Amino acid sequence: MEENTNKSANYALLEERIARLDKKNFDWTAWKKGTLLVLEKIFGADSLYVKELSETDYHYNSWSLRDTAGSEDPVKASVRELLNICLTDVEHRTSESADRNQNSQSDLNNILSQFLDHDTMTELQEIAKSAGPVIMKEEQTKDLINEKLPKHQDVLLGKILLDYYLKK
Repeated sequence: MEENTNKSANYALLEERIARLDKKNFDWTAWKKGTLLVLEKIFGADSLYVKELSETDYHYNSWSLRDTAGSEDPVKASVRELLNICLTDVEHRTSESADRNQNSQSDLNNILSQFLDHDTMTELQEIAKSAGPVIMKEEQTKDLINEKLPKHQDVLLGKILLDYYLKK
């Protein structure tokens, strides 16, 4: 899985929030606000993760006792566990998304191959990968389609759109 080695931006944000829990000058209020923003960005404001962290509060009166005892603060342990669950969720969503994108690409290739021969498909790939402004590539693609599919453009577009909306 390539996403795991490169790590998505969301995954990195969550790891950074976990790392901040261990900072010497930890500020619960600032950490919680920042982490809520990250969770809202990734999962949405209505997410259970956001709700759970919003309802978590830190009790300052027992810090020194925990610091001398050497055990981790239960609130920090709880939010660390929550963020670890979020990491797993992000990782899972990323792999699902990659699978969906690969399937969509395969489906599109199947539709295009019904209308275009191998040489035309190769020519389209070369246009897409060529240097130059997008508008020029769009014009070249339009010309190629007009040349190769003068009577079937509407059917091709219809199949692509139906495939897209049926999978949504």
